[in-house]
Amino acid sequence: MRILVISNMYPPHHLGGYELSCRDVMDRLRARGHEITVLTTTMRVGGVEEEPNERAHGIRRDLFFYWEDHELLSPPLRRRLEIERANREALRSALQAARPDVVSVWNMGAMSLGLLTSLVEMDIPIVFAVCDDWLVYGPHLDAWSRLFAGRKWLARVARSILRVPTAPPALSDAGAFCFVTDFIRRRAKESARVDPRISTVVYSGIDRADFPPVVHDSRPWTGRLLCVGRLDERKGLDIAMNALAQLPEGTTLEILGRGDAAHRARLDEIANRLGIAQRVHFNVAPRSDLKDHYRAADVVLFPVLWDEPFGLVPIEAMACATPVVATGMGGSAEFLEHERNCLLTTPGDPRELAAAVTRLATDPALRARLVESGLTLADELTTDRLADTFEAWHVAAADRFSNGRPRDRRPPFEGVNGKGDAAS
Repeated sequence: MRILVISNMYPPHHLGGYELSCRDVMDRLRARGHEITVLTTTMRVGGVEEEPNERAHGIRRDLFFYWEDHELLSPPLRRRLEIERANREALRSALQAARPDVVSVWNMGAMSLGLLTSLVEMDIPIVFAVCDDWLVYGPHLDAWSRLFAGRKWLARVARSILRVPTAPPALSDAGAFCFVTDFIRRRAKESARVDPRISTVVYSGIDRADFPPVVHDSRPWTGRLLCVGRLDERKGLDIAMNALAQLPEGTTLEILGRGDAAHRARLDEIANRLGIAQRVHFNVAPRSDLKDHYRAADVVLFPVLWDEPFGLVPIEAMACATPVVATGMGGSAEFLEHERNCLLTTPGDPRELAAAVTRLATDPALRARLVESGLTLADELTTDRLADTFEAWHVAAADRFSNGRPRDRRPPFEGVNGKGDAAS
């Protein structure tokens, strides 16, 4: 099978888990004999080296998008038209090179949604891998089609003159939708009015190559807290810092992740104001090294303030036999359960977060119980299972579902309860 992947970012130039999941799945499908071509943007992350001769391996970094250095762009009208025409040509070139049986659409945030219009009009089978709310926010970040939103007559006239799509397609019947959680599927229906005729929930997963199975051992408490993820105000890192200020002097917090300089400066200011600057350590690590940081921590904090589409960090921590304290927002509520595989706290409450850490520090039996359940869940939510599910859906879509649709994956809790195999 030949697959063309479209995404706004693709590793090694990436910021979050969405893009890593995309690469994880495509690497596995390529290893299984499928031909993979990736069409992504020109975005680069400073200091990151890409593999030599990427294009020969099917990675085409040709698309422009309306985002640069953590800032959304609204360029002049002429520049927007240039971007749309260039992106349409990049798509045409990629389609000609790949001759795909199916197109795999991943993150379209701040992208030219007219690309989807072109694909639909070409009647190419599409699988949408929806791992965040881009169906909701995407139309607002597309600086081109936003000009014509609510102006159907103007969109039609402009397209006939300019010969580029001026609006995204009606998506509900555009292809098969694979949502990362049921939460994201509900949000698409409620907030974006996208109610696909064909959809499923795939659940994300961790790469066992980076997070190999471990044997649970009882570790003495050393007061090492860890947060992993983008430096973003939605991640609740300031809440973690305020909680740290309420914990014993020997307690430390490591924060692993990249982000915009402005938010990093704000976090530094908070640490100085709270008098904990010497106890907070910022770092960046490749995913292959994350297991060492997780294993060195006594607890991983996931104090997010927004509705996470999924949340890989808790699963990575569980795979490393490290207990988790989280807020359980959004899709993460579908696999995080209080006092079963984690401790849940109220979002935005540093006092409650500090109390949960203290409880873990003083209760080794609780830590052991959470770790055991977490290890079982981590065995259930893996990239291999995710790739199995995506492969089945891409094959079925390429065949236009002539043999029916694949079986849905069972929810994570059903798998860990022994109620059935979660793989489709």
